Amino acid sequence: MKTFNPPTCPFCGRIISKPSYLPIGFSDLEAGICKCGSVYVCDVTGYNRGAAFAEALVIACAGDWDLAWSLEYGEEYKEIWIEDYDLETHSIIPKSSEGKRTGVLCFIKLADEIKEAKSEKIEELLTSKKEEPPQVEKRKLSKKEIEDLVNNNNISLLIAYHIAEPLNLNVFQKLLYHPDIVFRKKITIALGKVAGKLVNIYPEKVLELIKRLIYASADSAASAWGALEAVGEIIRNTGDRFAIFINNLFAFMKYPEYRPYVLYALYRIAEKNPQLLKKYSYLKLLDYIENSLTEIQGLILKIFESLNSKEISPYLDKISKDKEFDFFNYETLKFEKILLNDLINKFLQEE
Repeated sequence: MKTFNPPTCPFCGRIISKPSYLPIGFSDLEAGICKCGSVYVCDVTGYNRGAAFAEALVIACAGDWDLAWSLEYGEEYKEIWIEDYDLETHSIIPKSSEGKRTGVLCFIKLADEIKEAKSEKIEELLTSKKEEPPQVEKRKLSKKEIEDLVNNNNISLLIAYHIAEPLNLNVFQKLLYHPDIVFRKKITIALGKVAGKLVNIYPEKVLELIKRLIYASADSAASAWGALEAVGEIIRNTGDRFAIFINNLFAFMKYPEYRPYVLYALYRIAEKNPQLLKKYSYLKLLDYIENSLTEIQGLILKIFESLNSKEISPYLDKISKDKEFDFFNYETLKFEKILLNDLINKFLQEE
């Protein structure tokens, strides 16, 4: 096939590399990063420009959704579109080429100070080493097969089967409603680890899964068993990539029946990445301490312990100190009794 003019960056004039799938972003759109720091995303149809724009902006912000949607056009980022782009030949097709369906390239360039602040994170994401999973056949696993892999803690094989066939996430999701609470916890842990690897290959599949879990939890006809905790595990294992969904978790706190699930999800995020949770309205949890169940008070204490946050100190006298609750230990995979006074003393000793 005859090629035409190679596309160039509208910001610096350099010839750009052919777009490919990057380990950043959320969709299945090909993208690239110019040497000048501009980000470009290809919409092969020319009709999906909104997704291409959003993807380019989020990639430029190193996956920071909150930053991306707060930027002001013209002052903090610039946007330029290149028309008549053909991904197959990586060239600009003249309009006179009748019958050739072309796409577009969306270029985004952040203001220098913002770009520099995010450049290190982008480089880290692009150069992160990936472990090669075992080679397996592409097929849909049964619920029993996934149960066995989870019980045997064979995470590498689970990851391999999901890379080969990401539709296995649908089967995995069904196990979040298993009647055994300990097994449900194991499922959420395993699902989070699978998502942590799958996100670099099928980011859109992980994003779809998170949305399904949240929608399922919001459905009054369905149970939230395992779903909200699974969202927490996915965020825990994918850094700040899907951190925007922490806001969705907080939204479920207004419903008493969902609070234990939300708090375990937030605890798992805080345990691994406390600075990430601190970017969100975690202090709202203090409103749920007084007159709450012992389990709720205990889980909030565990979250603030992980955050190393002293803001809880004025609320300690509102907690039932002499009561205990069953806390799931993610190391031993067992429930253990914890006295609230023991947790309170940890804060008092640090004052």
